[in-house]
Amino acid sequence: MSPWTTNFLPRKTWNAVSTDGTGLNVIPRQPFPRHRAALLGAICLATLPAPLVLAQDDFFTDLNLDLKDNGPDRDAPFSVLGWVTQEVSYGYRRPDPPFSRTDRQLTQVETSLFTQLDWQLPDSLNFRFSGKAYHDAVFEIEDDTPYTPDERSLYRNRFEVRDFYLEKQFDNGLYLKAGHQIHAWGFAEYLRVTDLINTEDQYTLGQQDLEDLRLQVPSVQLSYSLQDWTLDAVMTYHAGYNDIAPAGDEFDQLLALQRDSWVIDREDPNSRAELFLRASTHYAAGDVQIVAGDYNNNQLTLNGITGIEQSGPVFQLVQQRMQSLGVAANRVNGSWLLFGELGLQRNAPVTPLNLEALYNPGGWEERNRLLGAFGVEYNGFSNTLLSLEVDNTHTRGDLQQLAIDRNQLGVGTRLYWTGLNERVELLSVWNRLANDQGSLIRVSLDYNWSDNWKFGLLWVDYSADRNSLYYGFRNNDMLQLNARFSFQR
Repeated sequence: MSPWTTNFLPRKTWNAVSTDGTGLNVIPRQPFPRHRAALLGAICLATLPAPLVLAQDDFFTDLNLDLKDNGPDRDAPFSVLGWVTQEVSYGYRRPDPPFSRTDRQLTQVETSLFTQLDWQLPDSLNFRFSGKAYHDAVFEIEDDTPYTPDERSLYRNRFEVRDFYLEKQFDNGLYLKAGHQIHAWGFAEYLRVTDLINTEDQYTLGQQDLEDLRLQVPSVQLSYSLQDWTLDAVMTYHAGYNDIAPAGDEFDQLLALQRDSWVIDREDPNSRAELFLRASTHYAAGDVQIVAGDYNNNQLTLNGITGIEQSGPVFQLVQQRMQSLGVAANRVNGSWLLFGELGLQRNAPVTPLNLEALYNPGGWEERNRLLGAFGVEYNGFSNTLLSLEVDNTHTRGDLQQLAIDRNQLGVGTRLYWTGLNERVELLSVWNRLANDQGSLIRVSLDYNWSDNWKFGLLWVDYSADRNSLYYGFRNNDMLQLNARFSFQR
């Protein structure tokens, strides 16, 4: 997960029916050019080993829109839902050069349309297709800003294919789902311990819409119920890596490599197939999941630097092959919810936290890591949910040349409040990144004017120390006004 991504909804609102999203269904996307994914992105995003990011676990479960009289005919084979969103964002600080934006100004005037089609075919076969189209007018409004061709090409107009799959429940208890889809596993919010399958939209850090965080991947899922346990097997092929901002963007994580004489070479992984297994069960007060995986790291890592003595260095970026085994569990006790995850990762690339070690000609070293997350949520106050999560990544082996702490601790807190018959929603999130790399504050206030209209205000504040790899993003604080019109037939 991206270091600065945030959960926007409380756990108590989750609906554990499925791992897709009916209202907030998200993203695999129609392939489009990846705009020079290179090292500093790997650098920056990999710096947050797993612990600093906010997972989107159950944000992709079914959402009941409850549109009263205009609800769909439950017996109809087709159902369509969607929304039109308008977002206007303003960056009120000045990022340092060489980002394209170096002044206070509008950073986004984006209109988007999301549409989802569900079709029930004969023989209990279900089909889902969804997509999202964007247009950002900021390039015409702020035409004095020297945006790069990559920024204009990616953000001005684009279309993304999201869910695109078939699913079937067989009479013998076997369930099959094939196509572009989301697999949201685990319970932790800020650290990926068992939630390993899907890539992420990291074009911005902490500013994405709910439905735009986890990206669908091409995969096949088989599930089978065996007494009190459910067994899941997921195989992906050519799932790719996390999407990062283009060259020149204020969240360009590869900015340190954007030089005329430097070349970025993204190598394909040795194997494009990935395999994940899960065994899960419910008990009276909670759930347990056991997850294993053999997969390619979703963050690009440095495999080596060649050509240093020639015209310019070539940075070879790869997806490191990793293996993991983890367990996740939660327990409800009155107004309290306790949850935790523990996992072992093998062959995990370790990102150094200083530039001298960062540009290692031999690439980044690999270590085995033990990841742990523990959290508590309390809903005993009226209309209020409070949560706290503490995460730690323990790196094994010799660390003298890696410039990192053996134990990297991250903390995340969240307050969620609703009022006026749940028409008003206030969410406040504070996340301290692991290894003291920085922090994020995110506050959103939304008002549900009607079943169709929703208006919101968003504020995001970034902070990073001078020696942090995220120091360049510290002036990306922003205010956003947004409106959404939802429809369903």
